[in-house]
Amino acid sequence: MTTMPVYFVSHGGPNLLDDTEYPPNGAIASGLRAIGDEIKALSPRGMVVVSGHWEAGASSLQVSGIRAEPLIYDFYGFPALYYKQQFPHTVDPQLSQRVAELFKAQNVPIDTVARGLDHGAWVVLKKAGLANAPFPIIQLSLYKNESMDMHVQLGETLAELKKEGIVVVGSGMAVHNLRDLFGSRSTSLRSYVEPFDKQIEQAVLGPSSERKN
Repeated sequence: MTTMPVYFVSHGGPNLLDDTEYPPNGAIASGLRAIGDEIKALSPRGMVVVSGHWEAGASSLQVSGIRAEPLIYDFYGFPALYYKQQFPHTVDPQLSQRVAELFKAQNVPIDTVARGLDHGAWVVLKKAGLANAPFPIIQLSLYKNESMDMHVQLGETLAELKKEGIVVVGSGMAVHNLRDLFGSRSTSLRSYVEPFDKQIEQAVLGPSSERKN
């Protein structure tokens, strides 16, 4: 069985689906579509998405997918059309149980729950052209804490799924300071953005022995 890759995508708000703001031939839309096409070409057995918009307990996790549930519209102040968007997809209770087994083997408390995809998952996957994908899509929570070690271990546990034909997708943003974004009249980058972006790049691409530092 082919070992599946892992993807990290930046999801933004639901207006990512606006073809005027994000035209199909633009860099963001075409880049996401290329990722979606690549995933479909891999013919994975399933997908597990981790979004920055779902946290469970301080030391426990939750995984969705025991049954299909409506999407979660966890965004505010957008035009009504975004609250009517749909993202047809299937789920897989057996995949949910498999994810739970992996974490229980690491003595991590985890519950399988009935929960729809939040916008950190379905918006970007829809823009990537993965509506009605021929494989199930479920979501895993984060911990409700800021422990780097615990979240690195979360990723290491999920890595086992790559060998089982499951694509893992992380969805979020390296920099997400909306107060600075909307409160500034300047179009220039804040001073912390480029140094932090470089640190993230080094952490992801550097030697594994240095990633926790």
